[in-house]
Amino acid sequence: MPSEGRAGTAPARSVAMGPYTYTPAPPHAPTSVNGTLTRGGLPVALRVTEPLLRSFLDTMGRLEADLEPRWIGAGTRSAFPRAHRALS
Repeated sequence: MPSEGRAGTAPARSVAMGPYTYTPAPPHAPTSVNGTLTRGGLPVALRVTEPLLRSFLDTMGRLEADLEPRWIGAGTRSAFPRAHRALS
């Protein structure tokens, strides 16, 4: 019986998360192949939690992409224009 591939847009590369490194399963790997979470060189296969972690990383990536233009534009103007004038 053929295995289904993975859906979603989770990263296809390792991602540092504090002291841990998340290495996802390849995007077209069968669902029986799991990503790993590694700390100190000791990997743990994510059998149950990988779909949740992938969904979280997808959501965070979309939020970051949405907020990035705002962060770039925020450096050119003050969030508190009156306070800036009062200090001048």
